[in-house]
Amino acid sequence: MKNILVPTDFSNNAYNALFHATQLMQGEACTFYILNVYNGFTPLRGKRIPNKDLEEQWREESLEGLLKVSHRIKLVETDPKHVFKTFIRKGDLAITVSETVAEKEIDLVVMGNSGRSEIDAIFMGSSALDTIDKAKKCPVMTIPKQIDFEPPKDIAFVTDYHNSYDAGLLQPLRFIAKRYGSKIRVMHINEEEVLDRHQAMNRSILQEYLLPFEHTFHWMPLLKSKATAINIFLEELEIDLLAMVNYEHSFLERWTREPVIKRVGFNNNIPFLVIPYGN
Repeated sequence: MKNILVPTDFSNNAYNALFHATQLMQGEACTFYILNVYNGFTPLRGKRIPNKDLEEQWREESLEGLLKVSHRIKLVETDPKHVFKTFIRKGDLAITVSETVAEKEIDLVVMGNSGRSEIDAIFMGSSALDTIDKAKKCPVMTIPKQIDFEPPKDIAFVTDYHNSYDAGLLQPLRFIAKRYGSKIRVMHINEEEVLDRHQAMNRSILQEYLLPFEHTFHWMPLLKSKATAINIFLEELEIDLLAMVNYEHSFLERWTREPVIKRVGFNNNIPFLVIPYGN
């Protein structure tokens, strides 16, 4: 992972996501792109200046905010292998992130968890959900509000074995596990008595890719909901990072009917890595 994109709205939550990203990549040569996106719905940070073009004031505030964020992170981040670049865009956040992923060959997007309530924000903030939906070529990691960085020693990988795995798909998971010597805990919710032939084959393929790492396979009972099963699993095994693959028409559509993602997102206090299928 050489290029990391961190969107910011200049909140402490967004800064914490940036700091978390730098710690995650400590010792790795990489560039952090700090992005601020504004549009007609962006509130001004200061008072409206009479006779000044509103667009110009937005841009000035955005540039000033990015300068402060850049100075702040450089005061605590001294890794000589890390480079920071800031830029602003006008438009929709999710679309802009998707365009930037392609433009700057981004390997990972890191965002703060800005969800305030289940009404305001499905999943972990509507911005995060929209970004995950639009950024179909890049993993997205969401960071809960102002948590301290902890090396991910135990990673939960939740899967139903219905889809295949390959080296490209699992690369973000394997990259982090290799960096930190992480144990990978594969979790499957027991919706059936036994795996069918297709699921069993996919499980075997996954096991082959995980051979270089310490890993275990777990079956969890369905309980009253998938979200409950996942959260109990995370707590019981003291998981540091939750990872899932975003299978189109499965992860965000079939599962959110429960809605698993919203409940998992609001109930856990660990980073959440969402890997796009076909990444």
